[in-house]
Amino acid sequence: MLSFGRVALWALFVCFVAATPTCIESGTSRVTYTCSGFTSHAHFDEFVRRDFTPDRYSRVEFLLHDSNLDFLPPRALDGTMASVVELRNVRVHGPTPTSEDHPFTGVTSWLKKVIVSDGSTVPPSWGLLAPLTKLEEVILLNMHYVNLSSSFNELPKSVRRVRVLNSTILGVDPHWLAGLENLEELHVENSNINHFERTMLPRPARNLTSLTLRNANLTSLPVDLTEDAPLLTTVNLQHNAIKHFEAGSFTPLLARSTDAAAFLDENPLDCDCHARFLNQIPPSWTAPPCSTPERLRGRLVKNIGISQLICASASRRR
Repeated sequence: MLSFGRVALWALFVCFVAATPTCIESGTSRVTYTCSGFTSHAHFDEFVRRDFTPDRYSRVEFLLHDSNLDFLPPRALDGTMASVVELRNVRVHGPTPTSEDHPFTGVTSWLKKVIVSDGSTVPPSWGLLAPLTKLEEVILLNMHYVNLSSSFNELPKSVRRVRVLNSTILGVDPHWLAGLENLEELHVENSNINHFERTMLPRPARNLTSLTLRNANLTSLPVDLTEDAPLLTTVNLQHNAIKHFEAGSFTPLLARSTDAAAFLDENPLDCDCHARFLNQIPPSWTAPPCSTPERLRGRLVKNIGISQLICASASRRR
């Protein structure tokens, strides 16, 4: 049996090893280059390999995790050929010093996806990524108390997909993504966005095909939700707290009934007059059973006669 002193010494050694900056390469056709334990901007030059060549490394994913930096240095990833960059549990305490270069100088021709995860520091402005003219996707994953600010509009126009997953949201600006004219997909899931307005998307959203606001703590929708989005074919609103769906929110989508689908199940539907349009939705759509009124609880709207779907004011007039 090890003595207490030896156990303590071993624990100290393990902690020291865990905190030592390291970079490890894995994979063959798709290479993952994983670095961890960085505590200074200088560690990028000390530990990051810079000789990834295009003939051997067509796809490199760069992951930095469990690090605590004073700032991201200019040319932090130069020579890595990174097409995907993830910062996972990475704290950054200050801005990059002003110079002709930026942290992504050297990978602007390759980088297509940026992931910020596990409570990492988000940039004070998403304009930090503006030079990435090939960037297609930005993901926030497992983030804490993040603001979805209008600085997202400073992302390059090449961005097609924005995902916010398993995150706690402090607030959302009214024009959050309005300037991303080539946006094809917005996916918010398991994140308390709480409120959504049509102004948060481009108008027109000429390229938007998919809108997911799933388990986003929504209680209502804008009546113009699907307007000016001619290619929109998928809307997922599952697992929210929406009692009333207005037909106007889906009119353009219903006009493309053979090509489009909306997923509305797992909401506490009030089966009043506002729910009548759900009686004739296409088979590709899903809707929740009635939660209220009590006389209709558990029944699907498609199996209920229109005359039973009444609003309180109409009932009183009778």
